[in-house]
Amino acid sequence: MAHTFFGGVFPATRKSNTRRKPLSKLTRPPLEVVIPLLMSADGPSVPVVRPGEMVSVRQVIAQPGADGGAMAHASVSGRVAAIENRPHPWGGSSLAIVIRSDGQNNPWSGSPTPKEPKDVDLELLVSRTRAAGIVGMGGGAFPAWEKVSQAAGRVDTLIVNAAECEPYVTADHRLLLERSEKILRGASTLGRCLGAQRVVIVTEGDKLNAAESVERRLRRHRSSAQLCTVRTRYPLGAEKQIIQTATGREVPPGGSPLDVKCVVFNVATVYAIQDALFFGHPLTHRAVTVTGGAVTRPRNLWVPIGTPLGHLLEEAGGLREEADLMLTGGPMMGIPLQSLDAPVTKDTNSLVCLTRGEHKPQGNGAVCIRCGKCVAACPMHLAPTFIRRALDEGDMARLARYHVEDCISCGCCSFICPAQIPLVETVARARTALEKGVGPR
Repeated sequence: MAHTFFGGVFPATRKSNTRRKPLSKLTRPPLEVVIPLLMSADGPSVPVVRPGEMVSVRQVIAQPGADGGAMAHASVSGRVAAIENRPHPWGGSSLAIVIRSDGQNNPWSGSPTPKEPKDVDLELLVSRTRAAGIVGMGGGAFPAWEKVSQAAGRVDTLIVNAAECEPYVTADHRLLLERSEKILRGASTLGRCLGAQRVVIVTEGDKLNAAESVERRLRRHRSSAQLCTVRTRYPLGAEKQIIQTATGREVPPGGSPLDVKCVVFNVATVYAIQDALFFGHPLTHRAVTVTGGAVTRPRNLWVPIGTPLGHLLEEAGGLREEADLMLTGGPMMGIPLQSLDAPVTKDTNSLVCLTRGEHKPQGNGAVCIRCGKCVAACPMHLAPTFIRRALDEGDMARLARYHVEDCISCGCCSFICPAQIPLVETVARARTALEKGVGPR
């Protein structure tokens, strides 16, 4: 039974251009891939190769450092051309391993042995997930093995997040539709190892063909997993909101899903985990949507990690008109791109190029008309207009009472504001001000 969550908005989905486009390989492989050492939310990795070395597909090229990070693997075979700073899709630049492809895609001989689901236990699950370098592929980028370790024996519900509520993006939709058999097998194995009594795949009602594909396989295999299809509403894909939708449980302020005995994995992460378990493959490729009104031929691509975003745009026919804004991720929470030389990372699910007509720029702080729409839309029960006033007045004591730390930066408040006030940025500044203990100058 589906439940509901407070707030949310209904932006135009704009998925029709790519919803029926199957995942396809690149017709022209990249001449070089740029694999950033920073692809994990807990810090950068450390290279274990040097310029001039030859590497094969799936070979380890970086490992976690003292401050965190995740294993990284070559996504093409060829020669390590350089280890240098390159543009990063998260902003700025990052040290990266540049591999010049030889076009052969020779596989590494040291890949682990594939396993059958019955042979997988928790210890193997953790070690394979860590060795494969899998991180949260829905945008969080936290090491998946850490989430598995923390959740083991503490959860009764595993939620596979296939909501993909951001407008334009359909990469997860196509992955669920085309590879549902593998995803279900991975989810069932993951749930068993974690000790979860319930496995739920949550998707939105605008993905009916993917839902039907999952339902057919559930009936065929008499699987105990459940499919939960709910009305399209943003931000259903956020962790706390999808838990409330699937279980009716509400994660407490400052809490985590473990507090309500739940764990959430993005559908692409589950696919990567099963690939590591049952085929011995590390995370080297992922699904990416290239779309937006400025793109000539929007499509869904299966690409090597490290492929320059500009190469993906070329694969989609380039721009048919000037893009007013280019993002990795959707228009609600995506990161504006500084350079198309930035590569695909493990959490890159899309390249969205918006025209001026599609992109509504935020104002520079117009007068609030006290309509309350931001309060009604906030899924975390915050009051952005009160937060803005307290910040402007420098009242830190009052600001601390508004729980700005609970903001998930979903963008609902800015989207719904008729005065076009950049409320997301305002709340982010408020959080920074509280952390520093100072008001605005």
